[in-house]
Amino acid sequence: MNQDLFEWLLLLVRWLHITVAVTWIGTSIFFMWLDRSFERVESSTNSGHVGEVWMVHGGGFYHEEKLLMGPTKVPERLHWFKWESDWTWMSGFALMTLIFYLGDGTFLLDSMVSDLTYGQAVGVALFSIFGSWLFYDFVWESSAVRSHELLGHVLTVVWIVGMTFLLCHTISGRAAYLHVGAMLGTFMAGNVYRRIIPRQLLMVEASKSGTPVNQEWAKNAKNRSTHNTYFTLPVIFTMLSNHFPNTYGHEFNWLILLLICLGGACIREYFVVRLKNPQRSIWALVLGIALISGSIVFSKVDFDTETEAPSEAVNLSEESSEVEKTDSSEVSIVDDGSRYDLSGVITFTGQVPEMKKLNLPAGCAKGVKGDIYSNEVLVQDGKLQNVLVRITKGLQGKEFSKEIPKEEVELDQRHCMYTPRVVGARVGQKVTFINSDPIFHNVRSVSDKNKNFNMAMPRQDQRETKVFTKPEVFLQAKCSVHPWMGAFVAIMDHPYFDVSSESGKVNLKDLPPGQYTVEAWHEVFGTQTKEITVDKDTHPDLNFEFKR
Repeated sequence: MNQDLFEWLLLLVRWLHITVAVTWIGTSIFFMWLDRSFERVESSTNSGHVGEVWMVHGGGFYHEEKLLMGPTKVPERLHWFKWESDWTWMSGFALMTLIFYLGDGTFLLDSMVSDLTYGQAVGVALFSIFGSWLFYDFVWESSAVRSHELLGHVLTVVWIVGMTFLLCHTISGRAAYLHVGAMLGTFMAGNVYRRIIPRQLLMVEASKSGTPVNQEWAKNAKNRSTHNTYFTLPVIFTMLSNHFPNTYGHEFNWLILLLICLGGACIREYFVVRLKNPQRSIWALVLGIALISGSIVFSKVDFDTETEAPSEAVNLSEESSEVEKTDSSEVSIVDDGSRYDLSGVITFTGQVPEMKKLNLPAGCAKGVKGDIYSNEVLVQDGKLQNVLVRITKGLQGKEFSKEIPKEEVELDQRHCMYTPRVVGARVGQKVTFINSDPIFHNVRSVSDKNKNFNMAMPRQDQRETKVFTKPEVFLQAKCSVHPWMGAFVAIMDHPYFDVSSESGKVNLKDLPPGQYTVEAWHEVFGTQTKEITVDKDTHPDLNFEFKR
């Protein structure tokens, strides 16, 4: 399908989904309020009288009375509220299919989360929707739970916690949040379609035929309806979370989602019981606000990674370096002050693996002709790009300048991919992230040694600069909005490293005499090493060949 038409289809289905969802949720909230606002009129002579309420709206008064089925005859004209939930679920599932299940899982898969295949990820996603409904419905239809409702609540909460954890550790964070929302939305729509409406139909038919109405049907339908109202705010949050990668892009995204959902349920409790039980409602509101506030504090990432870097010469110590210790059995080579430049070419032989075709939004593919593929492997004329070549052994005791390069290392987000995919930077050197796309990106770091960050980049040509203070191979950068986007940043405490260019070339400059281990790393093809000796008579090459 033409990408522009596909974008319009997404927009129209999303518009439909939001419209019918607002209608359904608004009706649900109104009836929950209405049920708790009825006041019994003792003088009423109407059969099945429960209570009445007076309202003002649109320049007039509304007088509503609730009557139980059975004692009350079925009115000739009876309005049902059921199509809203059906259309909300159908449009929502259509939207999930368009975004996550088509296009070979472009938005569904995240290699930094798990190694699931497209088919496995779709299986997990669909199970979270349909398998969860079967479990939930089985629990609440069981005789054990009907007599002990607390057991049902515990089992439901445990299931929701387990599915949230599972989804956040198998598919992309964005997809996980929306699938948790789809799971809860399926509970709600299933309650209406499978339990509430059918039981109300039985009650209406019983009333029409004059047979006694089983009030257990009414109790069960009302119980499922009450469940729905507590799912409402969590579902709305998951729908909105699509725009906020600081939540689903967090390292502990599953915990943040659970805390916010629980906070939303508590706030809903405030509105449900505030008229009948004001004290309980206040406690629910305080707890809800505390949970959401705690989520905000917990999700905060420290962005201050900049530091002043000294410019004097450094003697590389074993404690601070990423470089391995030198074998004491190696022959010592005297450093006479000479420095040598080494160069090489990274080649690839064999069949180049086919990269994943990406189904990109129109804003990503703008200006690009033809299909777009992921960029883990880039080979041109037999030369392999994005290979990090570095000295890993032999630098202990060597002196070299610690002056940090003034030029910035740039990582550009262009056509919804990081360019280049692998970069190297010195400790203290500026690393600048650029958004060259006309769409929203975020940059989340995954680091063991440096301070993590998660920053939004909504503007085209936006630039954000970071400085990292500790050596690390590798700090990873990713876009949580577009989970296929990833890059590697090697943060080095010495200058003897390079990343192969399109022509496969690498260069190490001003290397002191010595015996060294050189490592070549590629994210798909792994690591190779070679031992070299550098002196006035020996200037080895840095050639490496990767094969498939």
